[in-house]
Amino acid sequence: MRAAGALLLAAVAWFGGEASAADPLGRFPADPGQVSVSGISSGAFMAYQLHVAHSAGIMGAGIIAGGPFGCTVDRVTGDGVAALISLALGPCMSTPGLLKPVASYAGLVADLAARGWIDPPANLARSRVYLFTGKADKVVNSKVVETGVGLYRALGVPAQQIDFRDRDLPGTGAGHSWVTKNFGNACDANASPYINNCNYDQAGEMLQTLYGPLQPPAVAPEGRIVAFDQTEFVPGKAAKANGLSDTGYLYVPKSCDAAAALPCRLHVVLHGCLQSAELLGAEFYTKIGVNEWAEVNRIIVVYPQVHATTVAELASQNAQSMLNTNPQGCWNWWGYANDTMFLTRQGVQIDAIWSMVRRVTGQGN
Repeated sequence: MRAAGALLLAAVAWFGGEASAADPLGRFPADPGQVSVSGISSGAFMAYQLHVAHSAGIMGAGIIAGGPFGCTVDRVTGDGVAALISLALGPCMSTPGLLKPVASYAGLVADLAARGWIDPPANLARSRVYLFTGKADKVVNSKVVETGVGLYRALGVPAQQIDFRDRDLPGTGAGHSWVTKNFGNACDANASPYINNCNYDQAGEMLQTLYGPLQPPAVAPEGRIVAFDQTEFVPGKAAKANGLSDTGYLYVPKSCDAAAALPCRLHVVLHGCLQSAELLGAEFYTKIGVNEWAEVNRIIVVYPQVHATTVAELASQNAQSMLNTNPQGCWNWWGYANDTMFLTRQGVQIDAIWSMVRRVTGQGN
């Protein structure tokens, strides 16, 4: 495990590009009709939430070792949703036999859409989706990921637009991890940095599921990593109190700089628990294989970052504060920081990520 106190460098020199600390996020020639998202573990649950909440603007999702939208929700109220950490730690991860029927999660989606809190789920019919579970995963049970597959089908995603990689295929002997072709732990490991070498190019298969056939990846990407200020996307700039780091990262291929004449695609990648730059430095956003594919296929990649919150950093403190902290730097898929709208368009983290997307594509401030 990387030490939690490891210092995040203010400037990262990589592949000929240099990252400055906390510059405002810029605008790029990115096509708003070619926006997709992926994530691992808590990032996968968040990617599912983001996809469903903004299905009108997101054309596909990659769900790696994560489960269905809303699996932590106990009930819907007039003020949002009531979620339980016990559901997150139990049915949503280790005891899938206790998950609700897929129809129940589909009903939740319909309810939230009827309230105007998420986009109409009919948009999902055009989506392309990649889902992955490793047979050696000891953190998120494979049945949880299967339930996520079932929910996508129930929400109208055609079977031919879903790529579910689960068994008897290269790479599927993986532990809980983002899988790569040649970097990381042993394939069946369930340990930090949760990036495993399974001789399988997960980034390539996932991106081609979402976008169709692509050019082979670059050996050494020549684009640049840009550090950007995440605080401007959070109410009151209170990023840390809402589980977000002050700084996020962006990979910009050389062909997608501001002067490019042709539009690029945009892909958002959400790290998992214990994978933030606070803990791993640049390892996650430079070693999982996405940038190599992005470089030659004109894909800008946003890597938002989570902050591991403490009780002292919360906006308000009460008897429930310990349940509202985020000590492992996970994305908010159970309503921490008292965010009762966490899986809707009004959720603090979902709204922040979507505002980043709108900024990059030139649609927002």
